[in-house]
Amino acid sequence: MIRQLSLTLIATLTIVVFSTAAHANPVLVVGNSNQNATATLNIISLSNNQLVFSVTNTSAGIVTGIGFDLPGSLGPFSLASSTAQSGNQNFTLDLSSGNVPQFSNATLDFALLTHDGNFAGGDPQSGLASGATSAIFTVSGDFSGLTEQQIANAVFIRFQALTTNPDSDVGHGGTVNPVPEPTAMILLGTGLAGMVGAIRKRRKQAQIKQ
Repeated sequence: MIRQLSLTLIATLTIVVFSTAAHANPVLVVGNSNQNATATLNIISLSNNQLVFSVTNTSAGIVTGIGFDLPGSLGPFSLASSTAQSGNQNFTLDLSSGNVPQFSNATLDFALLTHDGNFAGGDPQSGLASGATSAIFTVSGDFSGLTEQQIANAVFIRFQALTTNPDSDVGHGGTVNPVPEPTAMILLGTGLAGMVGAIRKRRKQAQIKQ
C-alpha cells in the first residue's frame, strides 16, 4: 500500500511540473475582413519588464507579422531571447514597422516581422505555416501596469496567402481565456495526507498484533 501511495505521489509531482510549464493564456485573433484568418496569441507570462508569448497559426494561410500597439508611451523594447524557430520561420524584432493595413491609426511599439520594416508586406516563405506554432519570444521593455487583456487588445497579426478572399488580412485584438491554475497541488496534498494516514493505520495494526 505504501508503495502504491508513493507511486501516486510521484505521478502527482510530475503533473505539477508539466502542467505549470505548459501554462499559457490563449487569445483568439480573427481577421478584420476574412473570418478564416485566425490565430492564437499564447501569453505565457507578463511582468513589469518582460512579455513572453508565442503564436499558433490556425488559418489556412501564412502568418508573416506579429505586432503590438500598446497603450501609453512605453519602451524601449528588445528581444531578450527566443526558442529555436522551426522550419523556414525567420521572424526578427522591428521597432519601426510601418503602417498596419486596414488600421491606419495603429502605431506599433514593436513587431516580429519576416520583412524588415514592413508590416504591410512580409515574406510568406519565412512565415508561420498553417497549423504551426512560433518560437517562444521573450521581449524586454516597460510593460509596467499592463494587464494580459491590454496585451490582447494591442496585438496585430498579419496573414498572407489565405485560401479564401481576401487572400491577405490583419487580425486585431481578442479576449484572454485564462487557463485554470493546475489543481495538482491539491492532489499532492491529498496524496501526502493519504500516505500519512496509511502509515499510522499500519502502525496501529502492528501494535494490536503485539
